[in-house]
Amino acid sequence: MNMINHHTLIRPPHVNCRGFSLVELMVALVITLILLAGIGQIFLSSKKSFTIQDTLARIQENGRFAMETLAQDLRRAGYWGGNAEIEKIFDNTPAGASNGNQVADEDGSCTDNNFARMLTHKVFGKDDDRTGYDCLPSSTHVGDILTVRYAAPWLVGGATTQVFEDNMIYMRSSLFRGALFLGKDEGSNPVQDTMRTAELVARAYFIHPSQNSDANKCPGSDSVPSLYRLTLDRSSGGLTSEEVAYGVENLQVQYGLDTDATADNSVDQYVDAMAPTDTRWDQVIAVRLWLLVRAECPETGFTNTNTYAMGNQNFTPTDINPNDAYRRQLYTSTVMLRNR
Repeated sequence: MNMINHHTLIRPPHVNCRGFSLVELMVALVITLILLAGIGQIFLSSKKSFTIQDTLARIQENGRFAMETLAQDLRRAGYWGGNAEIEKIFDNTPAGASNGNQVADEDGSCTDNNFARMLTHKVFGKDDDRTGYDCLPSSTHVGDILTVRYAAPWLVGGATTQVFEDNMIYMRSSLFRGALFLGKDEGSNPVQDTMRTAELVARAYFIHPSQNSDANKCPGSDSVPSLYRLTLDRSSGGLTSEEVAYGVENLQVQYGLDTDATADNSVDQYVDAMAPTDTRWDQVIAVRLWLLVRAECPETGFTNTNTYAMGNQNFTPTDINPNDAYRRQLYTSTVMLRNR
């Protein structure tokens, strides 16, 4: 009887273990690469969509804020604390100017408050021109200048003890009486028996490159334009510039005139900014605004071929730069003036 060696019938464990063949490995790698490419494409598409939506949201936020700021000032323009006659307000005309010669609207000095005292022009403007506004910082950005003046709706000190800043200009007024004075001269004010005391507000809006570091975060991009305003400096009593909303590339303004002899508070025509001595400034009852707001950064693969109609301008970005890659949005509004 033959004895069978069982050890000779048992195969080594590794005999039945087989790995991937080269062909199988290559097929698996191709399938993996296809899946990764699909996932990558989805990620890139989602990232681009998010970037576009974030850009549009920032444009919308900046545009709405800038427009509301301008509209709010225009609604207040010409409010003199209840005073019905500008002629009864002492010192309402700057030195070197008269009601028939509104030179202070173009006062280039940054060291005095003559610019604020021109009450006969509650609204004033310049049409794509900075002539006379030498106090404004130089800029290559185009745009109109819009100036508004009014007595602040908030009272000095409210119901508490009034505290005046030496170099700020204030208005004290009642129905048919009033005066402008510096805080340091409050004690010698000739109109002590009036009812209301508030700061005098005078602002000139214009376009200038942004000084906000966040607005210039794109390497290789152009400087981001912003809406600025010239306003009274609280410490020196002169004028200073402050940034209002960045991304605003252009400001255009037209003025609605009520030219009827009966003054029926209906706009008869809209015009561009007039000369400082033009008597029609007193007939302005509405203001049309156009704000063109630009993205902070250029967008890869995008070219802005739109044309934006703004008052007396038609702006096409590719006329200046054929490869313009900035998204923009145009905002328009018409504001009726409440204080005529």
